[in-house]
Amino acid sequence: MRRKIYYLTRSFAPYQKGGGPLMRKAAVEYLRQKGWDVTVVMPEYESSEISGSDVLIKIPFTRNKRLAILLEMVGLYEDYLDQWVEDSFAYLVDKIKQNDIVFATSGGELGTVKLGSLLKKERGCKFVVNFRDPIDYTEVNGMKINDRFHISREKAERKYIENADLIVTSSSAFEKHLAQKYPHLASRIVTNYFGYTRRIDLGNDLYRSADEKLRVAYVGNMESAQKPELLLEIYQHAKRKTDIELFFIGDTSNYAPLQKVDLPNVHILRYMPHEALLTLMLEKIDVGFVSLASPYYGVCFPSKIYEYLNLGLPVLGALPEGDAKTLINERGYGFAYQYDEIERLSQALDRLTNKELYRQIRQRVLRERGLWSMEVKIEELDKLLKEIG
Repeated sequence: MRRKIYYLTRSFAPYQKGGGPLMRKAAVEYLRQKGWDVTVVMPEYESSEISGSDVLIKIPFTRNKRLAILLEMVGLYEDYLDQWVEDSFAYLVDKIKQNDIVFATSGGELGTVKLGSLLKKERGCKFVVNFRDPIDYTEVNGMKINDRFHISREKAERKYIENADLIVTSSSAFEKHLAQKYPHLASRIVTNYFGYTRRIDLGNDLYRSADEKLRVAYVGNMESAQKPELLLEIYQHAKRKTDIELFFIGDTSNYAPLQKVDLPNVHILRYMPHEALLTLMLEKIDVGFVSLASPYYGVCFPSKIYEYLNLGLPVLGALPEGDAKTLINERGYGFAYQYDEIERLSQALDRLTNKELYRQIRQRVLRERGLWSMEVKIEELDKLLKEIG
C-alpha cells in the first residue's frame, strides 16, 4: 500500500501562475512517480464550496485578503491564512492517519506550516516543513525582509516548527541560519536544491554561440526585492552596448522603474504563458539575468537560475552572498557579483560578448544541466521522507 502525503500549499499550477506553482506541481508529480500517494490541499479562491478528491482538496479562503493581511500585520492573526487554517483543520483532522505525512510548503507564509503542526499535534502523523523562503517578518541573520510595520513572527515560527520531523530548506545558507537559530532542531534541518521542473529539448543546435548581438533576458517578478532594473543600469555602464540587447519579460504595469524605458536595444515584453516563454528563450536569448537586491535574500535560491541552466544559458547574477551567487561562480556557469557592484557586473556583461568565452561557458552549462533537474533532486527528498519512518 502506498504511503500517504498531504501536500499543503498556498498556490499550485494550473490554478495560479508563476514559478512557485509550477515548481510545486512538478514536485507532486515526481513524488507520485516515486510511489507516494499525494493529495494536494490548497485554498479555493473562487468558490465558497469545498471540492475534494483523492488527488486534490480545495478548501475555501473566503476572507478579504487585504483585511486578513492587515490583521496579520498588527498581530490579531498569526497568518493571513488563519481562517483557512481553521477550516482546513476541521476538514482534515479526522482523515489524517498516524502513518501519513503532512508536507507543508512555504514561500513566506506561515499558514500552511501552522496547519501541518496542528495536525501533527492532534493526530501524531509525520510532519515535514519545506521552506522555499523564510517566513515573512522573521529575522534572517539579524535582518528583516523590509522596514514596513509588522509584528515579529519569531514566536509563531518557533511554536509551529518545534514538532516537525523534518525541515527542508532550499539553500545551505538557509539551513545554517535555521540551525543556528534553533540548535535543538539542527539534526532535523536539511537542504534540498529543488531544481528545474522539466528538461527542455534543445534540439540540434546545442553549442551555438551568441550571434551578432548578445541577448540577455530578465524573466519573472517586477518587484523591488529583485530590482530587475539593475540589468538596465549594468547595460548602461557596459562598453559594448551596441553588441547587447536586453529583454525584460513580465508584468511591468505596476513597476515604475521599467515603465518609461525607451532605448533601441531594450525590449519590454508582457507576461506570457510558460510554453510561449520557453519558445522565445530558445529562439532568441543567450544569457539569463537574475537579481536579488538585499542581503536578506542570501538564504534564498531563485528558481529562475535552474530554468536558465535547463535552457543551456549562461547566467549573469546581481546577488547577495549565498548559495546562488556561489553556485554560478564556482561551477563556472557565468558571472555573479554583489548586486551593488555595477562596474564589475558591467565588465562581466562585456566579457560575455566574447564569442569564445561565451561558447566555453555554455558548453559547461550544457554538460552539467542534468544535475539540476527536479527529477534528479527529488531522489534526495524521496530518501529523506522514507527515513523519517
